[in-house]
Amino acid sequence: MTVRRHKKLSLHKLIPNMITLAALASGMSSVKFAIAGKWEMAVIAIVAASFMDAFDGAAARLLKATSALGAELDSLSDFVSFGISPAIVLYLWSMQDIGRWGWFIALVYAMALALRLARFNVAKAEDDPDNPLNHYFTGVPSPVAALLCLLPMTVSFMLDDHAPAFAPLLRAPEVTGFWSLVAAGLAVSHIPTFSSKQIRIPERMKVPALGAFGLLIAGLINDPWPTLTLMGLVYLALLPFGVVHYGRKEKALAAGVTEPDDADGDD
Repeated sequence: MTVRRHKKLSLHKLIPNMITLAALASGMSSVKFAIAGKWEMAVIAIVAASFMDAFDGAAARLLKATSALGAELDSLSDFVSFGISPAIVLYLWSMQDIGRWGWFIALVYAMALALRLARFNVAKAEDDPDNPLNHYFTGVPSPVAALLCLLPMTVSFMLDDHAPAFAPLLRAPEVTGFWSLVAAGLAVSHIPTFSSKQIRIPERMKVPALGAFGLLIAGLINDPWPTLTLMGLVYLALLPFGVVHYGRKEKALAAGVTEPDDADGDD
């Protein structure tokens, strides 16, 4: 009988998977906070999971630790953190007031995110990496869909501080239910959306870009609800520009014209 020997891995090769598991734990913890009625902490836990989700892939590439295991683990973590957790949090916060219909909407959102992730995994395996049209996301990415789904909560928390009389309106199950379906629809849509990996920052703009990122982090720490609300609204406003940019590039490729790749990177 042959004993199979497994290759040993150095610790730094496991760091991306550790970040992914931390994101999963953060997403699951949001459900615990929601059960305890700690709504703000529930949202913060999902926001933290979205940041960790952005960093695990970058860490894997930086440390040259990409693997099939890491890719599968990342997809499972995304489904828990951005599919199941937001659905349960919103259901407990608002939609349970309409009984079975509230749970139905929560199930629709979770299933939409599962379909979105499955489609992404299949497309990633089949797409031609040299085709610049494959550098766009199809539909809204799962972390963004989760944050958009939670937008009624972030706006409500913001209004609690500035206009408390209007905050209860956003907790109405009709509002949260409708908006959950909108977020689910954006996730499974075929709308081309920008990938952050497309952005190429000129050398002279690196310091201002770092400054803008620092301001964003400062805003999230000091005044998270207006900052998250603004981020969500800006992203929604940019969706038409992604469609226009994709259409322009598609026409250029059909005409055999190669555009300068100043704003596009690897997916």
